[in-house]
Amino acid sequence: MSKIYTLYGNNADQAIDLLGLKWLFFWRCIDPQPFTALQDINLDIRRGERIGIIGRNGAGKTTLLKLITGTSQTTAGELSVAGDINALMQVGIGFHPEFTGIQNIRASLLYSPLSTQERLVAEAEIINFVELGDFLDQPLKTYSLGMKARLQFACATSIKPDILVIDEILGAGDAYFSAKSAARMDKLTGSGCTLLLVSHSMGQVLQFCDRAIWLEDGRIQDDGEARAVVKRYEKFTYELSKRAKLTDVEKLSSVHSSNWLRDRTREALATSMPGGDGGDPSNRWDVEDSPIRIEHTSLHDQEGEEASYFQAGKGLSVRMTIKANRTGHFPCCFAIVIFAADGRMLGRHCSDWHKFDLEEGKTRTIEFAYDPLMLGSGHYFFSCAVYERLDLRNLSDAKWYDLYSRAFEFDVAPDENDPIPQFHHPCQWSLIEIEKNELAQKEPKES
Repeated sequence: MSKIYTLYGNNADQAIDLLGLKWLFFWRCIDPQPFTALQDINLDIRRGERIGIIGRNGAGKTTLLKLITGTSQTTAGELSVAGDINALMQVGIGFHPEFTGIQNIRASLLYSPLSTQERLVAEAEIINFVELGDFLDQPLKTYSLGMKARLQFACATSIKPDILVIDEILGAGDAYFSAKSAARMDKLTGSGCTLLLVSHSMGQVLQFCDRAIWLEDGRIQDDGEARAVVKRYEKFTYELSKRAKLTDVEKLSSVHSSNWLRDRTREALATSMPGGDGGDPSNRWDVEDSPIRIEHTSLHDQEGEEASYFQAGKGLSVRMTIKANRTGHFPCCFAIVIFAADGRMLGRHCSDWHKFDLEEGKTRTIEFAYDPLMLGSGHYFFSCAVYERLDLRNLSDAKWYDLYSRAFEFDVAPDENDPIPQFHHPCQWSLIEIEKNELAQKEPKES
């Protein structure tokens, strides 16, 4: 399917053209320009899939959601949707600003297929979830953006829809409510609801989605497993930003010039797509003509053997070997970032600064160790890098020699005694006051 908009120079030209009155204004040059928002989109989205739609501003993400929700029609092609849709496209849409919060809740529930008793239960659940207190008796127009987002999200997710569409609304609200929203999203998606999520937060996409669709210039650039697509998209935006700085794209006067830059970057990153060699070059964000490269990275257990499966409470180490591509004096800081399977960053570890005098072809190996490993059972992955310049207070100024993004994986076995926790932290228990006749016991005595 495709979607094409017609752009006019001003509102008067648009009205004249739509009313067919050009002949009355023959002296006026009305030259509408077509704009292709989406072109040749071909997708199958199955029941229960959790899909993140990513891409830069203007890529066509919101247009795609509007077509799916039926608020806009395709210019060409066909679209079929099976199931009830709840859409959160823009904060405040569908709510009346003069109504109070409680009135808007009741009005939204009237559109649901719930019985009167079920609506009362849902209303009480929404009130408890949003935690707006007395503000629910105030008009919606007095609400802040975050308060509106709370109310709209709670109403849209109070009933399990067949398809839930969310466009950036999870970014509104404070950290506390974002955590509550994430928990509710997990519950909804775990119950079989189909999720379509548009977000500029790659962490949200990895947390909630199994599949990702990357739109660029109105076309599907990539479609596949969420982490793989996110890595390629992040590399594309990094390369585009780097090339823009090199060509001083901000001073280019023509849109065609910026399109040229984008197309050249896309061509240069063609190797980042999965190839026949089984590798994925998008893992690596190396620097052209870098004097230092990461030659080898490996994981080892507490006996020093290479492994990918570890036991909590025992050792895990990562060895990173760098190689000099030319002779020189090189300041190096090594970094490792650990992620959970859902994309959340769990920890960032940076080494001290090391200064190496290396001849071309010479190597150095550094080891990072968790001893003991305190992560709970689960699947993890990590990024590793060697930096020439790094200030954690200003990461935008960082400069690396070589970087692997979310490239390495490992698993942690469940603890036999307590398999649930996400991490196991050493601790000490002690009684502050104790009677003389009381003794600490490992097992309670039978009565």
